[in-house]
Amino acid sequence: MMEFLKHMYSYSELESELLKVTGDSPLIRKHATIKETLSLKHYKGHKLPSLPLIMLVHGLGGQLNQFEHLIEFFSHFAEVLSLDLPGHGQSDHGRDWKSYTTDRLVDTLETVLNANTEESREVVLIGHSYGTVLAAKLAIRLGIRCVGLITISPLVELSEKARKSQAMAGYTPTIVFDAFRVLDRLGGLNSHSVSRQVDSSASDKIRRRQLRWNLQANTLTVLNCIYSLTPVNEQEWKKIECPVFIIVAENDSVIPAKYGQILHSWLRPRSSDIKPATIRHCGHAVMIERPEILCGLIGDFITKQVDIKLSLGWQLAYLAARDDKWSLKNEGKWRAIQNVSPIIKGTRFRAMKTLRQDDEIHNPIKLEQEYPDILDIIDISRERPPYDPSTFTRVKYHKFPTVSKLPPTVEEVDEFIKLTEEISARRSSEGIEDSIIVVHCHYGFNRTGFFLCCNMIEKFGFSVKEAVANFKEARDPGIKHVHFIDELYVRYELK
Repeated sequence: MMEFLKHMYSYSELESELLKVTGDSPLIRKHATIKETLSLKHYKGHKLPSLPLIMLVHGLGGQLNQFEHLIEFFSHFAEVLSLDLPGHGQSDHGRDWKSYTTDRLVDTLETVLNANTEESREVVLIGHSYGTVLAAKLAIRLGIRCVGLITISPLVELSEKARKSQAMAGYTPTIVFDAFRVLDRLGGLNSHSVSRQVDSSASDKIRRRQLRWNLQANTLTVLNCIYSLTPVNEQEWKKIECPVFIIVAENDSVIPAKYGQILHSWLRPRSSDIKPATIRHCGHAVMIERPEILCGLIGDFITKQVDIKLSLGWQLAYLAARDDKWSLKNEGKWRAIQNVSPIIKGTRFRAMKTLRQDDEIHNPIKLEQEYPDILDIIDISRERPPYDPSTFTRVKYHKFPTVSKLPPTVEEVDEFIKLTEEISARRSSEGIEDSIIVVHCHYGFNRTGFFLCCNMIEKFGFSVKEAVANFKEARDPGIKHVHFIDELYVRYELK
């Protein structure tokens, strides 16, 4: 009882620590306004055909920084728009309850959208929880402008208990609801307030973020939004003509995964053929619990169902055709990178940057002299190498061309692993059991890391997390492209 009374009038030490900062990532701090509207432009957008805008809509009590992983993911190939809804996050907390009706919040979204882009531009909407209600209603208003809708933990209908709570919300004094929230937060990181949102396996780091968001939620805003909430009914969902992708969390106790199937049964034929995705081992806070898988699923849906131009691969090919490909031959950058990694722990591989025939330090002759354990090189770059493989006297050169900036396909990984097994088998037949294979693309981080991580996962039994960390330990900073890591999680942890 004393602990409850204490928390009614002051924050705990942990809560005070969490509230000292907003929780915004550097990317969000850089591109968000004082009113917390984030408009992140595509820095190559002026050289590309017109692309749909990505708009992110958070849920009840949420804020735009819950999307930081998705914002980072899209920042490489799309323009992103998001905001803290009225009364949420860093936005103003108005006292007029009418500002928080579902329709008024949709009005706000539409106003922000039209203020940040031309009114004819196509839009892809992504909503989480109550944000899926707002996104769906906005999609109906936009009509053909909305070319894709992604619903994460979609709020489909209110249970009988929820309807009773909604009726009471308009008459509940804020001090009473504040008292409930204090009780709900007792236990800190393991309180009901946090555990309701995350999976039981969630780390303390994730729990700290969730607790901060819970603390930052404004009581009056939450009550007003609950009281004024109007879900999207089946008839309204059938008005949405664009493809709809449903993503649910396996252990979501706020909006159970079963509602994904209910929503799926309501959709038009075009979307009913798109199978809902269930992300395992996570709760309602899926965006911070399993961001790699979430980003991979959404990216795959957009590429296949919405617009292939919203993919890094298509944009690179387009720019390459215009002789505007991002340079991978920067000699200054190349020189600053580690030449050859140590043997990657638990494997018989090294990673390196490409050799240069006329370089004084990193050339074929020096490599053979300094690394007598290396007997085979796999060059996975697409171009002709900037060195002469015939210079080698001991090392055997293998060309396995792949495209830069794109995660290798499943088939390419299978062929790569087959090649490494053939090399090892041949060396074993020669009586050599401890030879090393070195792999390189241009800089030796992304494609090289992806192939080696796949090999570690498939042949050595590593988890994705272990493989990525193992490669990073040998060749810091490891795989740099976020979408490569996302693809690893999608490929191996959704099986």
